[in-house]
Amino acid sequence: MARGISLHIGLNEVDPNHYRDGNGDPWRGELRACEADARDMEGLAREQGFEVRGPMMTAVATADQVITEIRRIAADLDTGDIFFLTYSGHGGQVSNSNPDDDPESDALDETWCLFDRELLDDELFALFSEFKPGVRIVVFSDSCHSGTVTRARPGDAIDRFSVPKQLPIEVAEATENANADLYGSIQRTIPSKRLTSLAATVVLLSGCQDSEFSRDGETNGAFTGALLKAWQDPANRTSLPALREATAAGIPRNFNQNPNYSIYSFDIGPALTV
Repeated sequence: MARGISLHIGLNEVDPNHYRDGNGDPWRGELRACEADARDMEGLAREQGFEVRGPMMTAVATADQVITEIRRIAADLDTGDIFFLTYSGHGGQVSNSNPDDDPESDALDETWCLFDRELLDDELFALFSEFKPGVRIVVFSDSCHSGTVTRARPGDAIDRFSVPKQLPIEVAEATENANADLYGSIQRTIPSKRLTSLAATVVLLSGCQDSEFSRDGETNGAFTGALLKAWQDPANRTSLPALREATAAGIPRNFNQNPNYSIYSFDIGPALTV
């Protein structure tokens, strides 16, 4: 019988000792609903029969803790099993310093803003490459996963709750500059374990397109809230593309936020079936 393990990450703020603005002042990046997103995704996973690890909230969600837990899960799962990973928080980018080994069309590495530092997409794919062949990995990311691909600034808040979940440009640049040795070292030392070396199947359902911004909310992020509502109709669970379409339909048009569906390897069939 297949086994399912899930991990849920939600950060309502980050460590201002690492993240700083253009003046060098500490930046906490307060958000409202990300911890609630993680708790609600945990509830959804339990209902589907997953063994839940975490959730990992705010100060607990450090890079070392997240990496360690994903590695434990990779060791525990076998062919045919499923790993369900969710993240809600700020998304950012850093300059790609190893373009020969890790080409990026935009010359930037996308990141999750964990509490103590940004987790690079290089690191995520290296972790995913540690899963055994035939393991299914499903990732829901309620963040601005590639929101600064055009180096545009996040859109204004539509109301006091719909704050863009993007690391602001001035904070992203100042934080990267202040920690250039750290991020450069990570990029140099991670093996070139990218898409070509994945033995597992990875499917990503994220909150927005490359040039857009995911938005926070009062009780859930816009993406997570719409997904939870869409999930209530069993017809939307027949596949992850169907869930994506129903989720997109539930996000207000004036948010200019269209969830993205990306697949690496092959489709996994019905959504979140253990």
